[in-house]
Amino acid sequence: MDVNNTLEPAIAPRPARGGDESALPCGARWRRRTAPIDTPPQVAVPPDTEGAGVDGGASAEPQLAPRDAELWLLARRTQGAALRLDFELRTAFVRQVFRRDFVYVSRQLHGLEASRRVQGLDRARLDDALAALQQRADDVQALLTRIAADLDAVIAGAGPAGASIAFVRPARFQATIVSPIAHRFLALLTQADATLSRLEMAWLLGLVAPAHRTALLSDCRRALHGFKDLACQQRQAVGELVREVNAQRRAGVSASPDGGG
Repeated sequence: MDVNNTLEPAIAPRPARGGDESALPCGARWRRRTAPIDTPPQVAVPPDTEGAGVDGGASAEPQLAPRDAELWLLARRTQGAALRLDFELRTAFVRQVFRRDFVYVSRQLHGLEASRRVQGLDRARLDDALAALQQRADDVQALLTRIAADLDAVIAGAGPAGASIAFVRPARFQATIVSPIAHRFLALLTQADATLSRLEMAWLLGLVAPAHRTALLSDCRRALHGFKDLACQQRQAVGELVREVNAQRRAGVSASPDGGG
């Protein structure tokens, strides 16, 4: 079978779920791969020692998301290059999302982009799937911007001058980017981290009620999870199209006079 007419390899297993992780919204096939010798090393940090030392600063070496090596393997098999970005996350929730979902979502998005290589695939359907993800990213960005602006107004209007916030355990990370939309997802995570940092500051200043703080955190959680769910749904929908194209091609080969069978 022509390699350009096959669906991107099945998604590898996600890390073991934590106690608060919900089930995947749609089905997926999983496969483990053994990383080659030249796979970039993972940086493992025990959960109870992540991030800061005694001085409260971020750790010296950036952490990688669990199973980050799978993204490196995707890059080697396709475009032959991957973008590496260093950044810091200060809030526990966004750190959890990055560790749990970044590689998974990146693989969904990479699979969508790789479907462009499939001959006979309806490009309009693929473009619609990618456009839907971009629109969802715009919506999430607008939500986070609106929340941050409201918090900044509250802090500026009632907070003490010169107030600042410091986090006990910020952590430095490095992300492997294998598609443009994965970079957009990472930008949403860092924006969410900045927004929730402002939320913590407003709450500590007594300017946000506990119930309102919980509601805003839930809004951010739903927005990020919604992007992940949509990525999964669009990947599955395009995958079905690819399988239909491949089935039609196989049927055509079998029916041809010299197709054998």
